[in-house]
Amino acid sequence: MRKIAASFADMFRGKATKDGRSAAAPQSLEETSVRETAPATTPQVIEAGREAIRKASPAKEKKVKAAKRQKTVARAPYSRRGSIAGDQTIAVFVTFVGLITAALTAGVVYFSADELYSKYVRSEAVERATFAAGRLQETGLQDKEGSFSAEENVALKTILAMPDVFRIEVFNRAGDRVRELSDAAGGTEIAPIGRDEARAFVETGKGALSWQDRHAEGSAGPSYYSRTLVPIEDADGNSEGAIAVYLDHSADEAGFWQWLTGILGTILVLALVAFTIPAVSLLLRTRQKREVYEELTYVSGHDTLTGLSNRDEFLRTLEVEIRRQSEEGHHLALHYIDIDRFKEINDTHGHAAGDEFLKQVAERLRDVVEKPQYLARLGGDEFAIIQLEAGGTKYAEIHARRIGSALNGVYKVGDGENNEVVASASIGIAVSPEHGENANELLKNADLALNKVKAGGRNDISVFTTELTTSMQGRLEMQAILRKAFREKWFVLYFQPQYDLVTRRLTGFEALLRLKHPERGVVSPTEFIPVAEETGLIEPIGEWILKESCRAASLWPEHLTLAVNLSPAQFKKGNLPRLIAKTLKQTGLKADRLEVEITEGLLLETSNRVLSQLREIKKMGAALIMDDFGTGYSSLSYLWRFSFDGIKIDRSFVHGVGVGGQVEKLLRSIIRLGISLDLKVTAEGVESAQQAHFLVANDCRNVQGFLFGWPVPKDEVATVIAKDIRVGTRAAQKRHDATKLEAQAPGDEASSEQAPEERGRKRRNAA
Repeated sequence: MRKIAASFADMFRGKATKDGRSAAAPQSLEETSVRETAPATTPQVIEAGREAIRKASPAKEKKVKAAKRQKTVARAPYSRRGSIAGDQTIAVFVTFVGLITAALTAGVVYFSADELYSKYVRSEAVERATFAAGRLQETGLQDKEGSFSAEENVALKTILAMPDVFRIEVFNRAGDRVRELSDAAGGTEIAPIGRDEARAFVETGKGALSWQDRHAEGSAGPSYYSRTLVPIEDADGNSEGAIAVYLDHSADEAGFWQWLTGILGTILVLALVAFTIPAVSLLLRTRQKREVYEELTYVSGHDTLTGLSNRDEFLRTLEVEIRRQSEEGHHLALHYIDIDRFKEINDTHGHAAGDEFLKQVAERLRDVVEKPQYLARLGGDEFAIIQLEAGGTKYAEIHARRIGSALNGVYKVGDGENNEVVASASIGIAVSPEHGENANELLKNADLALNKVKAGGRNDISVFTTELTTSMQGRLEMQAILRKAFREKWFVLYFQPQYDLVTRRLTGFEALLRLKHPERGVVSPTEFIPVAEETGLIEPIGEWILKESCRAASLWPEHLTLAVNLSPAQFKKGNLPRLIAKTLKQTGLKADRLEVEITEGLLLETSNRVLSQLREIKKMGAALIMDDFGTGYSSLSYLWRFSFDGIKIDRSFVHGVGVGGQVEKLLRSIIRLGISLDLKVTAEGVESAQQAHFLVANDCRNVQGFLFGWPVPKDEVATVIAKDIRVGTRAAQKRHDATKLEAQAPGDEASSEQAPEERGRKRRNAA
């Protein structure tokens, strides 16, 4: 405690003389407490708070700038219904807790400091009084009635001259006051120690002391002083009297309370700042999060490219409007819009041009949409419009025509040459409540109507009908069957033989896919192949066909070829050449035995991806065959543009033989065209002898059809091959016998020259 008291003494004790001691303590207090504590700490904390606020501000500014950079976004005002009152309450609560904590801390500091200061005052007073008693003990008390020697008077005056001592009283052994000295500023109103109190102390206070501090009232004398009564003892330790020393602590007290006030103020400020900064930071972060949430809410409901509502937001709006229109007795029309051949724009001009094109489409739709209507981009090149108070199907069709007219036309998608594209739109219409009483049902039916337009040639409108639902249900059932068929291994491969009409020998097989359903039996490819192409299931199915057929063909004789049909959907990923090369390597089938058959539907999308894949397939040695030749729009131009190795005449032309009309003339022209281009010409669907005679007479040697052989499963291919070998053996034997007879009975030269031609004529007639 003495060390603590000493530290307080060093802090507050003035070094001035008696006249300047009142100013000394306050000066020491200000230098020690105010200058070193408050100014050095509070600004640092406040600056830290400002720095935290500055760090939060750029993030907010960046977010706002990023939001402003969005172009062509029809921004709606942010909803402020989510009030920040709750966040403010949290901030106020945190600040209140900080104030309570600061007050409790200040109270603890106050009482602790007050107690410590009292101990310091007592220690100081006892030290001074003990010193004074020691001085008097050295001189001794010679006159108990108040007569002091000169040495004693000097000692008393020395004691009175000590700092902060303003009054002393000397008592003899009987308790009588024998001497009293005070300075001019001493408090005359302070009552002296009574005789009884002094005698009682002298009689019982051996080795003890009496101390008390007081706050004097009134203007005269010190406002805060201490009185210490110390016994005066002789050399043997016997009490000879007592001395009372009065110390003026007014200056020290004022300095102490000034220092303590600064400390408490600093604590309060620090606590307030310490709790306010988190509260402010919490409020700023909460506001920032709310703004980000509102921004994300807007973005989650809108398309960033066009600024239109997206699919989710559109469906929510559609659901609300369907109910509202129904309650008000109005019709609602949903227009499902698809941009025709948008993929070609992307492939030809690039994705940047495609994005610019979609923005222009959105602007045209904004111009044609009237209130009250809603517009959205559902994804890709699909848009939708909600027409409120449509007035029925008739008015919905009229509005759909206006939408189609607005979208049909020329678009500029760049600044360079060839920057114009011509586009059109297909639109499916569904009207509520006739075609659906909820958003998903209405959108599904509008999509069905749209698919009907796309299947019929595009660039038109169509209204939903119940027949479309039946068709869709059948498609959904077929999708389920396809998925299960692939999993349960219901797919099987059949191989239809191909023959040379002249030699009547087997030349190869075409791989055909069949689906054997356990309940429905064999499902025709015309039923499930279109569904497989639309759903993307054609890719794994096509890969399976390629691997299984190549594995089977690798076991056939080397001269037999394998024809495999490829769907346009299999070219989308761009990895078809690698798949074919890998399959040939795994199965050991030579590339020159593989014939890849494609339809003109693939060639309608003459993208670089398709062209490069066709070149790679031809480069590896496989033959390219155009299937169903003559049924498309531009078959002739494709023959030289894609370097085909052969054509397969569609069965519709072969079935026209013998019917009359222009079919036979067209068939002859196709055969002559293929031969003139040095292409392998194959006729499919040959089912009668008349058709076979026509084909062989017009030099079409390669055929396939029921007349020569039905498609057989993989296990029966060996039987077909064995039969062909037997036929070849018999033919070779006949030729050998004929040659032998001719050698034994030679005729004249004319007959011998005509024999081969006659034999050739007979063979053609037999065929």
